[in-house]
Amino acid sequence: MKDTASSVRQNNLKRLMKPRHIAFVGGKAVEDCIIATRKSGFDGYIWVVHPKYEELAGIKCVPSLANLPEPPDATLIAVSRERTIDVVAELNAMGAGGAVSIVGEFAETGEDGAALQARLIEAAGDLALVGPNCLGVMNMFDQAAVWGGNNVFEPVTGDGVALISQSGYVAYSITNVEEALPLGYTFSVGNQAVLNVADFIDVLLDDARVRAIGLYLEGIVDVAALSRAALRAIDKGIPIVALKAGGTQESSELTHSHSGTLAVTNELWSALFCRLGIIEVGSPKVLVETLKLLGLPKLPKGSRVVAAANSGGYAAMIGEKGRAFGLEFPAPRDAAKRALRADVPDLVSLLNPLDWNLPWASMSRSETSDLGLGHLMTDDVDLLIYFIDWPRQDDVAQVWWPTLEGLIQLNARIDQLVVVASVLPDGLPKNLRHQLTDAGLICLQGLDDTLAAIAAAGKYHSSRRAVLADRESRELSAPAPEIKSVIQVDEAEGKAALESCGLTIPRGLTGSSEDVIAEAETLGYPLAVKLLSADLAHKNHAGAVHLNVGSKLALEEAVDAIKTSVGAYDPTLQTDRFLIERMVASPLAEFIVGVSYKPGLGHALIIGRGGTDVEELRDFAMLLLPVSAVQIEDALRRLNLVRKLRLEQQDIASLVQVVSQVAQFSDQYRERLVELDVNPIILDTFGNCTAVDAMMRIRS
Repeated sequence: MKDTASSVRQNNLKRLMKPRHIAFVGGKAVEDCIIATRKSGFDGYIWVVHPKYEELAGIKCVPSLANLPEPPDATLIAVSRERTIDVVAELNAMGAGGAVSIVGEFAETGEDGAALQARLIEAAGDLALVGPNCLGVMNMFDQAAVWGGNNVFEPVTGDGVALISQSGYVAYSITNVEEALPLGYTFSVGNQAVLNVADFIDVLLDDARVRAIGLYLEGIVDVAALSRAALRAIDKGIPIVALKAGGTQESSELTHSHSGTLAVTNELWSALFCRLGIIEVGSPKVLVETLKLLGLPKLPKGSRVVAAANSGGYAAMIGEKGRAFGLEFPAPRDAAKRALRADVPDLVSLLNPLDWNLPWASMSRSETSDLGLGHLMTDDVDLLIYFIDWPRQDDVAQVWWPTLEGLIQLNARIDQLVVVASVLPDGLPKNLRHQLTDAGLICLQGLDDTLAAIAAAGKYHSSRRAVLADRESRELSAPAPEIKSVIQVDEAEGKAALESCGLTIPRGLTGSSEDVIAEAETLGYPLAVKLLSADLAHKNHAGAVHLNVGSKLALEEAVDAIKTSVGAYDPTLQTDRFLIERMVASPLAEFIVGVSYKPGLGHALIIGRGGTDVEELRDFAMLLLPVSAVQIEDALRRLNLVRKLRLEQQDIASLVQVVSQVAQFSDQYRERLVELDVNPIILDTFGNCTAVDAMMRIRS
């Protein structure tokens, strides 16, 4: 539940998005912004505040905010950093709605800028402040823009989509270049000092005209708020599509300097998106094309596609590339083949994708594509896509028009979506795209971008179903404070803590080399022999582990070898304490379950193929804590190892139980736990799981 201040701020954000009046505070820099507001179609009051200029952009200036007729619904601020703080404080005190701060050099510049941003946040109070370091807000449903400069402004009638971008240039490029995209709202949010991405999602979900929301993200400000907003979108059936940056070490440094937000690794982004039902895409163009597909009343229910092209070579290429993206091309049913053959000549192959080469033979009529392709749109198909690259000259292009007319008719009479796409990036000219879009067809461009967008959009329904089936476990809490001072506990202490939470560990004992050699017979052979040290994180690297030790003599030799090897590896390490344990009988497979603290997100859980070569195999799934058994089982079933072994349900259940116990332990100690690696957990042929090694780091 939002507190009173944030509820007031959300109402103020709505005032900012659909203002009755807009004030501009600044000098000559605001003139282009005023021109942009006029160009957007805004027909409300425009006020300009400057203590010295008589007029700017043809509008008479007033010397101060206090001289305005009433508190403005929206304000664009283009003054220095220090002056911005004063203006924001004054706007808040007078009861203004919202403001856009286009000036940068706040948190993105380092400690001094971060201190200024903290003052800005305090000054804002209930003011709905966008930025700083941003372009602003564009509402093309209602033709109003509070924007940092000249831009293309295209009104949207009816329903549409929205874009929230941390990068001003991503917002700028999409709004100025893309066509046939009903972009009703655009938010360039910059540093998100006061309002963050979750606030914008929340307010968009209150507007029934918004059918899908696109995100460009460089980092996370408030993961708990984002999870609540994303789940609210799931509840309402509004798809969210996300493109992220900053997922590698190099790109994270760039994104932090760009918008001052906390960067997130690629695996964590994917884990977050999967948990919340957010559809992830890989490029700006695929983001746009996916929004087109999901911004309609008629959504693709999955990734089962009928595809047609005017070339056998293209049809083969579409099938090959489409399958690589995860698309399915169901073979036509026998009844559909017979019906199609009655309507089209033999030169059309009855395969999927189809070589629909009728226009080349000058045989195409609108009825042919309407009725012929309609036979293939059975209940095991989610979408029809027709590929065409439109000739530049009208007299050349007209042979293709009857096919498109038939597709318009087909789209109007079937439940599935009909898409027209080009193979080449510029294969559909502007006028044709607008004509087809107005007729109800979706137009996409570029073979790879189109296939990637269809694959992404096709995941929405199954993703939403999975989240709704496990809805209560998906919301994230605010992460524990970052832990600065850390110690490592030795393996025996770590395993004892895990055993107290229900995990099975091997029978073992600890002590000096003499002690463990003397007591080994009480355990029985074969044994695992390990140096016990809180100062050695990776025992294998130091030669501090010997396995399958089968006798007292072999144990004595293993202890001596460990002392020698560790001494050579790091002479400062103590080699006077050992852990010996019974080997697990009848092992079937090794798994790793790890937990680590991630600033800004909390604790992440990794489940994967275990053993000493875990990093090279990279067969793992990542989840965020807390986590449910449903999410754990889904992650396990995605592992290559699990699919290869074809494990019985009782084996899966045993693995789910042990991973759940690790997750519960981690959640119980979330204020102290920094890192936990349980590797390996051995699944034996009887369906039992045993944690045979553990490394744990905690707050000191």
